Amino acid sequence: MYVPKNFQEPDRDTLFQFVRDNSFALLVTTGDDGIPVATHLPIELLPGPDGKFQLVGHLAKANPQWKLLGRDTPALAVFSGAHSYISSSWYDHVNVPTWNYLSVHVTGRTNLLTADETLAFLRQQVDKYEVHSKHPVSVESMTEDYVRKEMRGIVAFTMEIDSMQGAAKLSQNRDDKNYQNIIAELRQKDDTDANEIATEMAARRVDNGQ
Repeated sequence: MYVPKNFQEPDRDTLFQFVRDNSFALLVTTGDDGIPVATHLPIELLPGPDGKFQLVGHLAKANPQWKLLGRDTPALAVFSGAHSYISSSWYDHVNVPTWNYLSVHVTGRTNLLTADETLAFLRQQVDKYEVHSKHPVSVESMTEDYVRKEMRGIVAFTMEIDSMQGAAKLSQNRDDKNYQNIIAELRQKDDTDANEIATEMAARRVDNGQ
């Protein structure tokens, strides 16, 4: 993706944590006809057998996109975070409005998982998302036989990480007066994303000693 230098997020650990925190992603592959195919799905960042981190997810078997996995053509996973409109009325000078946002793009080649590998992945994934449930379920509580039967309807995959690009477009190009005013305006909005962007902006300006 196009990311101006001011807005690049180069720290790999920060990118990894962003993927963990924003795991509902968009998986994009290219069909034989050259037309992109995309599916929204949870994708997990997990260590592989060699200790290197990889992406792991699964598609419905009824979704023909799974047939494009396991090829030499790289796939793209897009992880999106908070975003918010930035009004030019918040500046002390004439300028155009813009949009602040957080995003990570990951490219890599995919491989399909075996049934046993898929079952192990589902255990991890269910445990992750059930941890805050009032009455958490697990693969064991559903019985392994039942889960293996349901697994016939999915195809699980891994993606080796060839490249990661992070965009943190957070008004870094503004002077401190305008930067702080943007934060104040965002915090006044009754909008979760706007407040998250304001919090991230405030933390980054403090971290940079400004």
